[in-house]
Formats: sequence, C-alpha cells, structure tokens
Amino acid sequence: MLSFAATLASCQYDDEELWNKVNSLDDRVTAVEGSLNNLNQTIPSLQTIVEAMENRTYISSVTSTSDGYKIDFSDGKSATITNGESAPVIGINKDADGKYYWTQSFNGTEEWLVDEGGNKMPVAGKDAVTPQLKVNANGCWTVSYDNGATFTEVLDETGKPVSAVGTEGEKGDSFFSNVTIENGRLVLTMLDGEEIEIPFDKAAAIGVSDSKAGATPDVKEENSNLVLPQPQFYMEEGSNNDVLCMSLTGIQTPDTKEWMKLYGTGSTEQNIWAEIDGKPKAITVTNSGELARVASRADFAATKAKADVVFLVDNSGSMSQEANQIANEIVSWSQTLSQVMDVQFGCVGQPDYGSINGAIDITSVENLHAYLNRSGVSGTSRTRGFEDPELQTAAQSYGAPSGECGGLMLHFADEHFTFREGANRIYVHFTDEPNQASNNSAWSVESVNIESEHYNWGATQGTIHTIFSDLNNYQPDTYNWTPLYREDPRLFSIYTGGTSKTVDASFAGETLEGLEVTGAITNSYVIRFNVTEDMLTGKHTVTIVIQSKDGKYQARITYKDVEFA
Repeated sequence: MLSFAATLASCQYDDEELWNKVNSLDDRVTAVEGSLNNLNQTIPSLQTIVEAMENRTYISSVTSTSDGYKIDFSDGKSATITNGESAPVIGINKDADGKYYWTQSFNGTEEWLVDEGGNKMPVAGKDAVTPQLKVNANGCWTVSYDNGATFTEVLDETGKPVSAVGTEGEKGDSFFSNVTIENGRLVLTMLDGEEIEIPFDKAAAIGVSDSKAGATPDVKEENSNLVLPQPQFYMEEGSNNDVLCMSLTGIQTPDTKEWMKLYGTGSTEQNIWAEIDGKPKAITVTNSGELARVASRADFAATKAKADVVFLVDNSGSMSQEANQIANEIVSWSQTLSQVMDVQFGCVGQPDYGSINGAIDITSVENLHAYLNRSGVSGTSRTRGFEDPELQTAAQSYGAPSGECGGLMLHFADEHFTFREGANRIYVHFTDEPNQASNNSAWSVESVNIESEHYNWGATQGTIHTIFSDLNNYQPDTYNWTPLYREDPRLFSIYTGGTSKTVDASFAGETLEGLEVTGAITNSYVIRFNVTEDMLTGKHTVTIVIQSKDGKYQARITYKDVEFA
C-alpha cells in the first residue's frame, strides 16, 4: 500500500506535462476536424475547376468570401476555394497525357492515388472520382472513393497509416498558393507552381459566352414557312479548335423573295438561335456582305465565303438545244463567282441511258473552263469525257439507269469527289426530264428527304439547286409523277433547302447570274460557336431556329449525327 501510494504520488507530480500533451493532441485533432469540412468542400470544387478547364467552360464571376473565393461558371456550376495554411493530403497533378489525376501527399512526397487495379484516378471525365477525407479513431487519414460508403486508411510508401495529427500547423487545407486575375483570366497557382487558367466571359472564343445564349424560342409547325439550306461545319482556321463555324447559303423569304440578314446572340435584332445536344449556344453571325469588311479584324480570319460548286448536267439528246448556252453560262458565272468567293468547281454529266459519261473533280475555275472549252467539242459533248481516269473507272462500275437521273450524278459526286473541308457543298442540277431512278431508291429524290425511308443523305452533304428547262411537258399539277421511276427533279431542292427555277427549253435569254441560285450563294452566312471539349468527339445534334422579328417567317430544323472534329 505504501509502495503504491508512493508511486501514485510520483505520477501526480508529473501529470502537468502529461495533460499538456493530451490537450495539445486534442487541439490538433480539433483543428484537423475543423479543416475537414473545408477540404471536403474544396475537393469537389477543385474537380469542377478542372472540368471547366478541360471542357472550355468560361467564368461568369469571382466573388471574395471570408476565407477564399467563390467562382461561378458559364454552365451554371460554381466552385469554392479557401485560403489555407499548407497542402492537404489529397491533391491533383497533371500526367504526361495532359489530364489531371488525384494524388496523395505526406512528408513532402506526392504519389498518384490508385484504385485496386493500380490505375490512376482521374479528376474529370466519365471515369472521374471524388475523394472524401476523414480522420479515424487513431488520428489517421482515411479516404473514400465511393461517396462516403466506405473509407480506407491512407498509407505512406512503407504501407503505414498517415497521421492526420502530427505537429501543430501540419494540417492541410489549401490547394493553391496564389489566386490572381490577369488579362481576363483567373490564374490559380498550385502549390507546386503549376498554373490553371480559365478565361472570363469576355475572353470567350467568339467574344460572347454561352451563358448569354438565352432560351431558344418555340416555332409552331404550322407557322414554319422558311426553308433552311443544309449547313457545313468546320473548325475555324487558327482558332486551335476553340471556334466552330457553320456556313449556310442564303435564306429567302417566301413571299417577298428577299435574302435575309441574320443576327446572333446579344443583338437587339437577334433572329437566329442554336442548340447543340439540347444546350443553347451563343453564336455570332457574319453575313456574306460583311466578310470583306471584317477581314482585317484579328478575331475573324475568313475573307470570303467558301463553297464547292458541282454542276450536274443532263447531257442527253433532248438537251442539245440548250447545252452550249448552259456550258457558256457555267464558264461566265464561275468566273464571276470566283472573284467574290473562295470557290472551286466540279462537273458531272449523264446521258439518256447509261451511267455517268463525264466528270471533273473539284478544281479551280481555270481547270473547269479548260474542261468545258476543249478543242473541237460542242453541245452536249462539252460535259462528256473524264478529266481523271480514276473517275472514269468509278463511273463504269457505278450503275446505269434507264433514263436521265440527277440522283445518279448527285451521289456519284458525293462519293467520289474530293470536297474541301469547311466548304459549303452546292449542287446546280440542269435537266429537262423527270428524275428517272429506275426503282433504285439510292438515286431517288427521296434519298435526300430526311422524312423518307429511303433517306441516304447526311446533314452536311450539300444543298441542291434545280434548273428545269422543259415545263411544257411536265406540268407539276397534271403530270403523272411516279415515285422511284419518274420523279419531279425540283424535289431535290425542296428537300435540301435549295432553290428551283423553271426556264424555257432553249435556255434562251437566261443567265445563271440572274437565277436564285446565285443569290443563295452570294448571300451566305458564317455562324460561329464557342467549342467545349464534349463537342470534339462523337456525333451531335444541332438545332437551328430562325424567326423574324414580327414572327411572320419562322423555321426550326435539326441536324443529327453531326461530327465536328
């Protein structure tokens, strides 16, 4: 008893030092627990920031808070970052593939966080995980990768649990060493010196953020009276895939036949809206008449509208009276058009019976003229003969309808011509006969009708303009048009948003410059979009709505399975 009392007295004598250590440990545990909330809020915020950077999302605003910053993004998401004293146990780093992955840090050493298979865990993307941190009863770090369902201890390089309650001041609750705004960009400097930069709205690639797009107006089907041509999508040269362009040929009002001007996001006269995969997109529009004026602007590289024009010429015997006039007009018109546009040309010919009997691939206006003006060749022979032996070989095995067939020429050009990237594909079809598809749906007018079971034409494969030079024998309301056999050729234009014109059988007194196809080409538009990362892969759905201010003219059209890259 005396011995125990002496020992007890001895312990009581030393308890101040013991309790100091206990209190210090409690303080540090409390401090770590206090920082956990910040960490577990900041980790998903960090994920949001990386996603914004990778998806090319823009910042709407940055607001100072009592202990950091709140960042609002143009897609409606937000992130909060706090001012901390040191690096947290969980962090991020960029690997050689340019993607960010989660890391764990202890004793000045950083390692990749890996799953059970040893794979690095991505911060953003479809396979992304969001770690959650906790301190267990032993005062060691634990982490969850399944939204808090299970936690495992964080282990160091020797396999030992990492203490969360080391010496005072070792708690980590800051991912960044510095936050600044420079040249319209938020710059987040990480603890290892690497910088993450995200632009503000004013630095959006087209000058307007998608957050400004607003809702797309509704269009009632019964009021849809505008015909929209098929577009062409391409990445703007020099934009580093930051700007997507959509080019459209001109849009004409149904009654006044005026060529519309289009106005995009932010304009008080806005009359065109766009959605990609159901999300409203900000757009700017340059009407063709403005291209030369804006050519000197640093933010717009294009100087001319870009088009590949293909002439589909019925060179059967019945076309002999207009053949020379048509060829001469093609020569004259192409020369004029090439002065105001970035345009190249191709040509396909086909007789009464048999397959393609002439073709020249997309080429310069000079080469087109040389082809049509060959020595000793006149009349319907001017569009016969092949400039390239490979095209001749392809034509021999392509198939032969039992009559004139614009669909045959159209699909031959689509499959065998070398169209330029980003150029509007424009077909000008000359004929004096029905489209005689010989019961082959692939050559039918229905092959370009998106509502037809025979549809075989993509959203960006081109607009067809028809010049029909024998209405006398084929009155639209009285002639017995027969599907897949003897079809109205003007349907090619109706289905693709082109123009059609009926002229005298001799084509006498007609000029291409005076036809609506010229207005459609010279009144074209370039529409620009901000590019987000999700747009660079896969197929997409694009919806365009055009609506005049008074609501008199309206259209809504959706293009499916569009690839931008």
